Amino acid sequence: MRRRTESGSCSEAPGAINSDIENPHKVYEKAETFWSRCTQDEDGMLGGIPSLHGPDVVGSTNFLKILKKNLIVTKFDNALDCGAGIGRVTKHVLMNSFDSVDMVDLVDELVATSADYIGTDDGIGEKFVEGLQTFEPPIQKYDVVWIQWVSGQLTDQDLTSFLQRCIKGLAPNGTIVIKESVSAGGKTLYHDSDGCWTRPESLLLKIAQNAGLHVVHKTVQTGFPKGLFAVKMIALKPVHPVEEDDD
Repeated sequence: MRRRTESGSCSEAPGAINSDIENPHKVYEKAETFWSRCTQDEDGMLGGIPSLHGPDVVGSTNFLKILKKNLIVTKFDNALDCGAGIGRVTKHVLMNSFDSVDMVDLVDELVATSADYIGTDDGIGEKFVEGLQTFEPPIQKYDVVWIQWVSGQLTDQDLTSFLQRCIKGLAPNGTIVIKESVSAGGKTLYHDSDGCWTRPESLLLKIAQNAGLHVVHKTVQTGFPKGLFAVKMIALKPVHPVEEDDD
């Protein structure tokens, strides 16, 4: 999972690892090691900048309200929090809107901590411990799949494949939301410390398009300190709408 928000500590120099590499296992191992060692609290989930929590929650909540108002999201039965960690987004954003929220994260210790952090099992569905590069969401279950600060942990191909599996996990009229830091200047930046990439928005949208998705609404997160990457919230729908019992 990824919570890369700072614009420093990255590389585009020769020798930096590209996001289209064919064998990313060492990068994925580095990410798992990094996140298993981070503190199991909001500070750890937000890369040492806990002041992001308030404006992040407000921005995400308002984005969901817009999606509801514009009839982009019309049901609020089930949501999936991808890269959920201790459940920060689950608790403060998704549980306020959805009847049940499932969580998936790579690090078992973070998922285990979520019970104490969230403080209740009411409204929590299944908890999956698995990397998104292999995770297969339950078929046709989710009204919203929420992917925040974690898409950069996957290579271009693995992200494409994951989004395709997420489409299969959508209920009819379901929506995928990607909330992600984006780089400027059209360049993908690699962060060696936690084994992740920050992509330009154009590449992120191209990957979504290749997966069979199109943008229905997007906006930029506001209220963050200067010196951080811009953060975009992007709502996506399948090009071919999901129908009941559609294979």
